[in-house]
Amino acid sequence: MSGIADPNVQPRFSDERNPTFGQGALRRRVKLIADTGLVRAGVEDSYHSFRLTLRHDGARITAIEPVFLRVPLTTCPSAERPLQGFVGMPLDMPWRQLVAQENPRVHCTHLHDLCQLAMAQARRSGSRSYEVTVPDEYPDPVWTTLYRDGKLLLRWKTFRGAVLEPEAYAERPLLKGFSSWANAEFSGDDLEAALVLHKAYFVSRARSWNVEASAGKGVAHHEMMRGACHSYNEPQMSVAIRHRDNNVDTSDPALPLLADLD
Repeated sequence: MSGIADPNVQPRFSDERNPTFGQGALRRRVKLIADTGLVRAGVEDSYHSFRLTLRHDGARITAIEPVFLRVPLTTCPSAERPLQGFVGMPLDMPWRQLVAQENPRVHCTHLHDLCQLAMAQARRSGSRSYEVTVPDEYPDPVWTTLYRDGKLLLRWKTFRGAVLEPEAYAERPLLKGFSSWANAEFSGDDLEAALVLHKAYFVSRARSWNVEASAGKGVAHHEMMRGACHSYNEPQMSVAIRHRDNNVDTSDPALPLLADLD
């Protein structure tokens, strides 16, 4: 899946292509539940299923406990180590300061994102859920949607890494360059929602690839992914193997995601 973040990189050979691409969608769900002194959080999509418990004293993180239920690479669980760098952080640390202190590219980026969301939920209390659906962008543009707590919040027409509609965001990038314009355009809860959509869109790029065809193989040759996350940094990248039978087609909206958190 090298080049997944580049909208111009597509599978070149028949064994690299997902034969059902164009017939389904990537669905991703995030759930956040705040209780006294802790937040339970989860994220699940076709390729990942994580749970995380963030403990705090009302001001700072005191412990982080991740659970790796379904991950693409054998090295993903060792991302628990860098995640402990969040312990001691103020719950209200600004986003830019947080990413400067804890570079997402040395973490499992999905857990890094989930930890940030859990920090925000600790300050809000209660619960919050997001569900993003990115239909396959083949052969035409699609409507990518984000629901928050069951209500439609964002509906963007997307194609090849860019927003086409609504007109106010036309031609804005959805992959590289997204954070710059999104941070200028949105704030607060609206920015959080836009970032959740962006991350789901990034993951949806894998739908065009026959990921299962590379099961049991190493990823050391995926130079375009080098430095992208914990598993694509050394020494992990040299030994990482893609898991077999890891993927779940989440196209069906009736398929429950994060059912254990409901």
